[in-house]
Amino acid sequence: MAKVAEILPQIKRVTDVEKVAAWDAAGRVAARDVVAPHDYPPKPRAAYDGYAVNSEATPGRFRVVGTVLVGQYRGDLAVGSGEAVYVTVGAFLPDGADAVVPEEAVERDGEYVVVKARYEKYANADPPGSYVRRGTVMLSQGTVVTPFDVVGLLDVGITTIYAYRKVRVGIVATGDELIVPPIDPDTAAELVMKGKVIESTASLVAWYIQTYMPYVEVREKVVASDRHEEVRAVVDRFLAEYDAVIITGGAGPSEIDHFYKLGFGGLRGFRMKPGRPTSVAVVGGKPVFGLSGYPISALHGVIRIVEPVLRHMANVTRPPGLGWIYAAVTQDVQGEMAQVVRVKIEPGEGELYAKPIKVKHHSFTEPEAGGIALIPPGGVKKGDVVPVLLYRDLRRSGTGPP
Repeated sequence: MAKVAEILPQIKRVTDVEKVAAWDAAGRVAARDVVAPHDYPPKPRAAYDGYAVNSEATPGRFRVVGTVLVGQYRGDLAVGSGEAVYVTVGAFLPDGADAVVPEEAVERDGEYVVVKARYEKYANADPPGSYVRRGTVMLSQGTVVTPFDVVGLLDVGITTIYAYRKVRVGIVATGDELIVPPIDPDTAAELVMKGKVIESTASLVAWYIQTYMPYVEVREKVVASDRHEEVRAVVDRFLAEYDAVIITGGAGPSEIDHFYKLGFGGLRGFRMKPGRPTSVAVVGGKPVFGLSGYPISALHGVIRIVEPVLRHMANVTRPPGLGWIYAAVTQDVQGEMAQVVRVKIEPGEGELYAKPIKVKHHSFTEPEAGGIALIPPGGVKKGDVVPVLLYRDLRRSGTGPP
């Protein structure tokens, strides 16, 4: 929102950078471009269980001289003239081999296998560099790392990245009327009937942040009364310890309007409904948000106001996706069996489009891919709508609302 953009220059971004193991990087924001340091795979890799052979010798009769399982490195083993080596999916082919004959496509004859068909170079094998080429930018600076990215990085041997530390947030729920769990459920029910309120708004805010903003860490949630001095003490402590503060309750124009009474100033009131009283002030470069005590109003304030500011603080330029969507495929996808196809999601007029990306391997190393489309048995035609698991958001900017 326009008002939010006005205050962003006043807010301190996170500058602390940490070296993080790739397997712990989901939810973190890349502080540098993550660049592939080498071609991967470095040599042909089996994409099928079967027999590694020299393609130029097919068809033919081959003596089986060894086995290479995935995870094994057999530098001592090579395929000579008229020889084959049994390999499993993911294993590097021994020197001299450049294709894999599926296990079910050969005839066994003692220590020999008979191959009756011609196999081309790299048949049933991933060629060198087919996952990624050296110098490819796997993740650009500002991208929120997803679990899919973690898989892609680990698949090609990238085990560390540089990431910004998470934005640290403290939440204070205010209200003399609040009941704070844990409490006996029957007692709580009786108190609600007498006008009390079970605290849920701040918990909803914390849940949204933890679920949809993995680059933010809710370090503490405190429930305070409506006494301004108590709220002030918590807010002052949070400002000293964390990067941002969120207050729920007492956001409207009343005697318990904490923003007014505590002198925060800042932006008060936005053109949004519900949640118009949502407020935000900047204290020493740190934002203090005032949200309604009503859950739906507070949630609207988080989505419209809090999230864009925290994305800015976290240096996010490419947020993660929000889960399942529907999109129209941009071309025919053929096949008798059910498939998953990696796609690039592009916005169109009134709908989203899923552009299939042609890759022959099974890794998440394609930087342009942002989702996985489910293709039913028999395939689909151009324009058909399919479900897509969106793991990379369409937005390139970290400041706009969702």
